Amino acid sequence: MVFAVVTGGGTSGHFIPAQAILESLMESGIDSSDLRYVGSRRGVEQSLMKGSPIEAEYLPISGLQRSMSPKGIARNMALPIRLLRSRLMARALMKKWSPQVVVSVGGYASEPMSAAAIASGVPLVCVSYDRMPGLATRRQARHATVSAIAFPGVDLPRAVVTGAPVRSALRHLDVAARRPDARRELGVAADALLVTVMGGSLGSGVLNALVPSLLDACAEMPQIHVLHICGKRFVDDIAPTVPSGVTYQRVGYESRMAQVYAASDLLVVRAGASTVAEVVTVGIAAVVVPWEVSADGHQKLNAQWLGDAGAACVVTESQCSDGSAVRAIVELLHDSEARFRMVTNARQMGEAHRSSRLVDVIRNAAL
Repeated sequence: MVFAVVTGGGTSGHFIPAQAILESLMESGIDSSDLRYVGSRRGVEQSLMKGSPIEAEYLPISGLQRSMSPKGIARNMALPIRLLRSRLMARALMKKWSPQVVVSVGGYASEPMSAAAIASGVPLVCVSYDRMPGLATRRQARHATVSAIAFPGVDLPRAVVTGAPVRSALRHLDVAARRPDARRELGVAADALLVTVMGGSLGSGVLNALVPSLLDACAEMPQIHVLHICGKRFVDDIAPTVPSGVTYQRVGYESRMAQVYAASDLLVVRAGASTVAEVVTVGIAAVVVPWEVSADGHQKLNAQWLGDAGAACVVTESQCSDGSAVRAIVELLHDSEARFRMVTNARQMGEAHRSSRLVDVIRNAAL
């Protein structure tokens, strides 16, 4: 028998919360040998779990392809077979491990193990970290022992506000203490203003397109450093022209996120749930651009939560193309007091994310 199986993945937006939950459970005293992780063979999790002490299994489940390309159609036709195989494998894993509790972070990769938990009568904890829960989470929560929600007012059965799962390195990050070393590690001058532009693990074409105008606008300001985490799929694109006096770094992916947050004066980011949770957990000034076509408009709701509390400046995708977003970024770079207010407000909103409430709920739900 193991204590808990954490399931979900497919994208970094689902895997990172799963990883954070596993870290929190180990911090609470549960040995890694009593934990398991189940994800998808087709997601990012296999590479990101390398080196982890936690035993992991990967199911053939895949998500529905929206593309009507021949490859997308073929993958959708194979989906029922993959789902059936994944559910049979999940039932076998339930018998093998006999977990006391199953924790689902949602997404297509969470479906087989969650269904197996429900069928076996094992307590299921659904963790929802968006203001608008995803379809998989809404379905699973109907049968869950408890729904652990990040925001008050999220409409799920048996909901308890726990905050969102955030990685240990960020929950315990002391920005002021870490800042000098973080800047040295990233190659940022001690007296520079660092703007970090990042669009998630895959990158954002909208944010990437904003960077050339941002660099031009920063040319008249002293000591500006722009760190551009463009996403692996964009890393081979033609680099923008960098005006004199501006320092520019572009990378496809950055694993040292604690250093990035500690070193940055301002973030320019999307409004995915993990990013929003990290912004308030750490306490950092941000310009947030919600993805307009996100499922159920959840990124707009996430961004609104920050904006209404004065914890971020929210701009639309259209404002990224008409110059308004760049003007907002430059204004914030000139206004240290406004950035400080954002940091203070964000940090106050992140208290629940830094707490042990989620671990307490999981422990209480266990058999």
